[in-house]
Amino acid sequence: MEETSMETDTLLESESNGHTNDNMEDVADVNTEDRSCYQYPTLFMSKTLLELCNSSWTRAPKAKEDVQPYLRGCKWSPDGTCCLSVVNNDGVHITELPRDLYTESASPDRNIDILESVVHVKEAGLIYDFCWFPGMNSHFPETCCWLTTRQNAPIQMWDAFDGSLRCSYRGFNAADEMEPALCVTFTPEANSIIGGYKKFLRTFDVDRPGRDFSEHKIGSPAASLAVNSNLLAVGSWNTTIALYNVNDMGTYKSIGKMHGHTGGITHMKFTPDGLKLVSGARKDHRLLVWDIRYYRRPLNILSRVVDTNQRVYFDISPCGKYLVSGNTDGTLKVWDVDQVDWKSELDTTDIHCDKSTKFPLHNDCCNSVSIHPLRPILATGSGQYHCRDPIQLLDDENQTDGISLNGDINSSHMSDTSAIKDFNVSENKESSRIEEDISSSENCLVFWWIGDVPGID
Repeated sequence: MEETSMETDTLLESESNGHTNDNMEDVADVNTEDRSCYQYPTLFMSKTLLELCNSSWTRAPKAKEDVQPYLRGCKWSPDGTCCLSVVNNDGVHITELPRDLYTESASPDRNIDILESVVHVKEAGLIYDFCWFPGMNSHFPETCCWLTTRQNAPIQMWDAFDGSLRCSYRGFNAADEMEPALCVTFTPEANSIIGGYKKFLRTFDVDRPGRDFSEHKIGSPAASLAVNSNLLAVGSWNTTIALYNVNDMGTYKSIGKMHGHTGGITHMKFTPDGLKLVSGARKDHRLLVWDIRYYRRPLNILSRVVDTNQRVYFDISPCGKYLVSGNTDGTLKVWDVDQVDWKSELDTTDIHCDKSTKFPLHNDCCNSVSIHPLRPILATGSGQYHCRDPIQLLDDENQTDGISLNGDINSSHMSDTSAIKDFNVSENKESSRIEEDISSSENCLVFWWIGDVPGID
């Protein structure tokens, strides 16, 4: 992350109402103390989003054909200097926000930046979950880190400056076998790490990596976590959400369970005021809004498009006024509290009568969204796994081997010329099929300007 301290100085000074500081400590203090006084900009005033920059990833030349790199999640850093994204079969990437966007407003004639990853961690295996350190500030390198949990690996903490592995937090079962966490998050005070496992919630001390932890037994696997103050929401594959009260000693007291989804819980988030929880599930076209004071039934039901089992993220603006969600049809859906009170008024499930705003942004599944913590900028990610027709696969293999679908073998006395011709035909079919698959898929991270743009309605 080159020149990050200088760039963070510019960002923090511009967002502290013009207040100048003599040293970096004062800048950090102003950022934490005055953020509550900061007037968050109005978003989505225009019906058109302005593309600022993008980044994409392609399959390695020597990779197998079934290896498909696509974005599986993106999250802005707490200080807003960079974006962390997970790419399937390609590990974790950090992309920095261009310096001119720290203070300036976007214009329609601005050139689109092509961004390169400043940090790339090539993690093997499927990454289950990831999160930033809540107190991340680029002025203080020790705070610049993130957590990942992946297949057949412990919870790992990574350095955001050079991508090196700092430490690991290992959970062991009764047979003394290390098992991976399915989800992970920091506590709001950032002094503990909560890992969700198949049968336990395990709490690790940030300052004591290794295998020391306390655990709480749960009835169903923890697939998603959301924390707010002393409340912990645990979403499970069995479609339920469990609420816990977490005290300073790291013990959990069950509050109750919430029922309403038809699929396994994939993502949850508390509103900034801490009174409501929004949840989404796999193959469930609904976002459920819960009032944690009366959690027996959903307070509101919002409609979106989720046709697959993959996790489709949503996000809530820091001001609590906007709710945005990706859709598997490539669109972005936005709910504005001024147009429809998504916190308390039931939204219709009829798409034609929906009061939300829809933006067609991608040609493939829009599975990731993240709103910048300070600037009117939105990060979106696209992509999904594209399954091939098994009949087509068998047809391609048989044509390459010279065998037809009905099992007949081509005559052994065929001329060399016709054999070469048939091989060329099958090779051309294979090339055209690959090109067709590539044209129908998309894998990119895009930054959009969602604030006011002069000259655009």
